[in-house]
Amino acid sequence: MTVVAIVDTGINLQHVDFQNKLWINPFEIAGNGVDDDDNGVVDDIHGYDVITGQALSRVEDPEGHGTHVAGIVTTTSPGAEIMGVRLLDASGGGSLSDAIDAWSYALIHGAQVINNSWGALGVKPSNVEFLKEVIAIGEEEFDAVFIAAAGNESTNTDRVPNTPSNAPGMISIGASTRKGNPARFSNYGQTTVDIFAPGVNILSADAFSTTGRLRLSGTSMASPVVAGAAATLLDRQPLATPATIKQQILQNVVPRRRLTSLSVTGGVLSNEFTAPFTRSLRQNKKMNSTNPNSINEGTNPDTGTATSKKSSPGKKNFKKIICILDQPLKDEKMDIWNELIAEPYTKKVAWPEAFSDRICVLTVRKRHRGKSDRKDVIRSMRSSGHFESVEWDRKIGITTMSSDSHNSDLGSSTATIPTITDPNFSLI
Repeated sequence: MTVVAIVDTGINLQHVDFQNKLWINPFEIAGNGVDDDDNGVVDDIHGYDVITGQALSRVEDPEGHGTHVAGIVTTTSPGAEIMGVRLLDASGGGSLSDAIDAWSYALIHGAQVINNSWGALGVKPSNVEFLKEVIAIGEEEFDAVFIAAAGNESTNTDRVPNTPSNAPGMISIGASTRKGNPARFSNYGQTTVDIFAPGVNILSADAFSTTGRLRLSGTSMASPVVAGAAATLLDRQPLATPATIKQQILQNVVPRRRLTSLSVTGGVLSNEFTAPFTRSLRQNKKMNSTNPNSINEGTNPDTGTATSKKSSPGKKNFKKIICILDQPLKDEKMDIWNELIAEPYTKKVAWPEAFSDRICVLTVRKRHRGKSDRKDVIRSMRSSGHFESVEWDRKIGITTMSSDSHNSDLGSSTATIPTITDPNFSLI
């Protein structure tokens, strides 16, 4: 069965919806307190917490977002194996450097689909060139499909990019209503949002219960619907390439008039995969283009109490620098490490395992993070001649979905209101 990595806030591993559906690390012995597979994490049976470096089971999901996302994948693709990789903290915040670590873990441990329901609006692709490299390695060397939420700012991402959904190779997902119209909060883009999927009032697992479910809205909910579709397609065609899976997802859409100029495909994910979340959609008789601004106009009866707010671009994180190596040989890599570790501004140099021949993450000492010092640091790195790209880390985040209550009755739901956790984080 296809392993789907939920790179998010964690997962409530005890929830009934994940019974017999969790990925099991075949090289780790549960509960013996030993790092059996020598990957640096003790007892990581079902996944990894990037933030603390512990097994996911030690933390699970303090925020709740990741559990809901994971439940959507199991609903769409009942045969999928869920791997939890906790990237975002209890307030829903994180960084791109940790995302690289999360992706590396997922790829090394066999994830074939990686879902990313988080992001940052306004970060130019030129400022995160390493994402293109990371995704390319994931596709070409590990045969993985990368999927990301397009964001919830009602923004045209052709003009204002969203990271990581705008990154080359990533399948970018907008949110649609049960009628197949664009959700009023969803980002859109004729060249940067690939496809829409149900993302309004989606019923899935409640992280704060072992049996309960609740309804949430957002492109965060639409993305795992497509991740589940990718898992199902891979189950049918285990040898299919990421390019083939992406092609099949994007070609088998239900065209919708109101989505014609809002996405690459102009449609909603095939009815085959959306049945648990919405009624089947009929193909439009006439396919006329629509004004992209119409996504913000009028009221939408399918959005319930959901609201949308704009957020500022993801800020630079001056703790870390992410570099693309200039394809060094093994001995040259050691020389680079020795040179970097000798610099007064270097606290640590990490080489994420899946990308170690191309990606390097340097942690800057606290005393060198001031405005003048950090300029000297980045200038020194760029002038070293070792790297194709040298960029500061960036902050990322999700929307916390608040509700009136957590209902413990299986199958129950609550109205939800997206609220932003930090003005620097994007709504997903």
